[in-house]
Amino acid sequence: MLISVIICTRGRADSLRRTLSSLFSGSNLKSSNWEVIVADNDSRDHTAQICADFADQFPDYFRYLVEEKHGKSNALNSAIAAAKGEILAFTDDDVLCPPDYIRAIRTVVQQHTAGAIQGRILLECEGGHPEWLDRHLGLTVGWRDCGDQISDLEGTLCGTNMIVRADVFQKIGGFSPELGPGIIGLGEETELSLRMREAGYRMIYAPQILVRHRLSKKRLTRAFIRKRFFQQGRAEAYYEDLPVSLLRFGLYVVKETILEEVSAIRHLWAGHSALALRSQCEARSQAGLFWQHFLFKLGHNRRLSAIRMSRQSVEVTSLR
Repeated sequence: MLISVIICTRGRADSLRRTLSSLFSGSNLKSSNWEVIVADNDSRDHTAQICADFADQFPDYFRYLVEEKHGKSNALNSAIAAAKGEILAFTDDDVLCPPDYIRAIRTVVQQHTAGAIQGRILLECEGGHPEWLDRHLGLTVGWRDCGDQISDLEGTLCGTNMIVRADVFQKIGGFSPELGPGIIGLGEETELSLRMREAGYRMIYAPQILVRHRLSKKRLTRAFIRKRFFQQGRAEAYYEDLPVSLLRFGLYVVKETILEEVSAIRHLWAGHSALALRSQCEARSQAGLFWQHFLFKLGHNRRLSAIRMSRQSVEVTSLR
């Protein structure tokens, strides 16, 4: 069983170096039948040099491709097409992988027949974990910790640490280019999860497959979290209709925003900073849903174009 680890990156060379260093360590290097594919979404820093260094050190494991078309979903689809593995493990360029990461994936996949697996994701926050970042708000920055036992996945997949069987993409298609970082900002994994469920695939949570997601201070602000929820609302508009007319929903959003801001003030007075931010984020999510439907009304295409996937020859840049 060959495992392909897919990492998409754009302009975060030093962070990518730390991620790759953690991956190429410990018992991971003692494992056979795995590869790493770094899909570079047109970085303008020294990402290519970092990848060249790892290609020189680990020529039997490392592959590198460049996807110039903007958007993480485009890079993901190119990497999926290039991957040789029956099992595709997706992670990000700002995580730390444990030394038994590959072994953990192999063990869970051999013991369970799920179409996809959500691994555990713990947060490493620069400057310490903010007291206002609870588990609900943490979902939008990749916090996934559902206990110590394997169980059926109740929510949707998070690409910071998810494993999908390659034949799933061949049957339901790849990631929708209209969603994700570089376009709307997020939503590509949620939409893929919905298609997987519709197709009847089982998804599970497996805490043995662990990564630590490193968050910089600039991503640990209330403004950043509020923006993420606005983007989340925009993404949901692609697969969620409005319950009423656009005008009525717009008026509803205005009313709810005022009420939620009042609620946030009350929570702050009571010393409940996480609940205060939750109120604001709920309003931002509804505003994002309205805004994207407004754009559809103006003529923006609502149709998602999930790419049909097949194993094909994708040009992989040689760095040796």
